[in-house]
Amino acid sequence: MTSRQDIPIQVSRPVAGRLGDEVSPSPARSWLMAIFIAMLTILSVMDRNIIALFLDQIRTDLAMSEVEASIIYGGAFAITFSLVGLPAGWAVDRMSRRKVMFAGVITWSLATMACGLATGFRSMLAARAAVGAGEAVLAPSAHAIISDSFPPEKRTLPFAFYSMGQKAGAAIALIAGGFLATLFAPQQMFEVVEGLQFKGWQIILFVIAAPGVFFALLIFAFAEPPRATGTDQARQVGYKQYFPHLKRHWRFYFGHHLGFIMAQSVYVAILAWSPAYFTRVFGWSASDVGFKLGVALVAGPLISLPLHGWVCDHLFRRGVRDVHLRYQYVMLPIGVLPLCAGYLASSGGAAIVLLTLGLALIAGSAAATTAALQLSVSSNLRGKAASIWVLSGGLASLVGPTSVALINENLFAASNTIGTSLAIFVVVSLLLAVLLYEFARREFGRIRPDAVP
Repeated sequence: MTSRQDIPIQVSRPVAGRLGDEVSPSPARSWLMAIFIAMLTILSVMDRNIIALFLDQIRTDLAMSEVEASIIYGGAFAITFSLVGLPAGWAVDRMSRRKVMFAGVITWSLATMACGLATGFRSMLAARAAVGAGEAVLAPSAHAIISDSFPPEKRTLPFAFYSMGQKAGAAIALIAGGFLATLFAPQQMFEVVEGLQFKGWQIILFVIAAPGVFFALLIFAFAEPPRATGTDQARQVGYKQYFPHLKRHWRFYFGHHLGFIMAQSVYVAILAWSPAYFTRVFGWSASDVGFKLGVALVAGPLISLPLHGWVCDHLFRRGVRDVHLRYQYVMLPIGVLPLCAGYLASSGGAAIVLLTLGLALIAGSAAATTAALQLSVSSNLRGKAASIWVLSGGLASLVGPTSVALINENLFAASNTIGTSLAIFVVVSLLLAVLLYEFARREFGRIRPDAVP
């Protein structure tokens, strides 16, 4: 009788046919699912970031200190987002991925609405923690479904669309939030029905969160793709089987995950501190920042991500098996130049153009390294691998904004030097990411890629 420890890490293509509620999808349905997951990702990032636009008003209305407000925005979300990712990965590999994803979408949508009902620091803290817990479920589910819906030589492009959702969500949150603020002034009280009043920022949170409930139900319109190793074997494999694989190839996972933290922390820092940069240095209003920066955040990735994904998949089919990591050597160092120039520009318009170009160049990093991660494990370990990756993403949310603040306070101690602090962080973090990805690449060749023909 085979013990749990003897179960091999198998690598094979998804099997055809039906396994429980799992049905092999056609290429068209696979792409529909990938696009739908990208839309869910947009909603999740919107719900995550919309609160940033109104944080000062929320702090005033709920009588919170600045420290408490910063915990609400970052810490409360990041901690649960990181910790819940581990059990979420376990659930994804053992249960219906559609049901797990549904639970996550419903949780973060209702929790965002609950943020609009918060009456103080504690209730807002609990609601934001629930948002993080719900959103932690999406990445392991999405990684597993996309990987089992596409062969390895065609995975980077759908992962690029998934990554596009992450970038677009942050931009749409700024644009949509700015537009809704013109309809519902955040500080103004509105009577929804007789005797029931809400502040404008509360109504905006309700409006932003509501579509998530509808999209959660649409998850069941898509068939569950079959797991390459089969449902029964997937249920037998836990973290006890994954950690020996992690230890055996620790150089790859150390370099890959830490490199991702450094690269992703740049994007999070840009999102967190760019509004302050344009407000302090160029005197832009909140509405100007929301629209112009939102366009920059969405335009670059939307234009470049499909191209990044196509290039990686094309080179992978041509035999460059480590292209997903080699790609970082080119795009990240080149992207440093316009990003730094944008934060040292003499005009706001020039800064927006340069930031758009820089974001377009580095946008492919997350998609390519995500594909590399899924190539390193078998289907029965994909949820667990993605859950550790989610933990890395949570750390990036803490590293990026905090590092920029520390640089600005300790090196310059002036509010209008935030752009210089951002430029310093971009250079250091992205170049460290390149070195770490090279460290990972040397070990990647020793791992049998998933389903290499």
